[in-house]
Amino acid sequence: MFALAACLALFAMDKALADAKEQLTGRNGVALPLQQVIRNERPRGPVFVAIPIAYVFGLGGDRSPTYCSPTIRADNSSNMPVEELIVGIEYQTKDGRAAGGTVTRYDKIKIGHQDTHYFYQLTVSDCRGLEGKLTVVHCIYSSGADCSGDVQAVGFGTIPLHLSPR
Repeated sequence: MFALAACLALFAMDKALADAKEQLTGRNGVALPLQQVIRNERPRGPVFVAIPIAYVFGLGGDRSPTYCSPTIRADNSSNMPVEELIVGIEYQTKDGRAAGGTVTRYDKIKIGHQDTHYFYQLTVSDCRGLEGKLTVVHCIYSSGADCSGDVQAVGFGTIPLHLSPR
């Protein structure tokens, strides 16, 4: 009796493993991502880009004029590491005059971490009254998924940012 129960248990286990293998592979036996198998994709969170602070450098004379230098920070509030993020920012004064532009690249931002880049020289001598238009050039998660739609511009800080329309 015990031998029969053991055989039935082994048979049931073999069938369960075969069923699991069939569910975990797609056509041609290629493995499927687990999220696709269980049809429950994890919600992705935002990747914030902000300018929390900007400095004025220079002595202010003819030999050393002053200029504004923003500090650009990317915060990964998503549930996946960001492999690469490239953003461009066009700065302008409140009256619409161009004040310069920056392009910056971040790589390997872990979940819940931030990365900050410093020292961009703008064409204005004062940081007050500037706004930035953020363009996402490229964003990719470590899984290979595109994260461009998850990037959000922060409208607070020293220089408020606004996401440019796609």
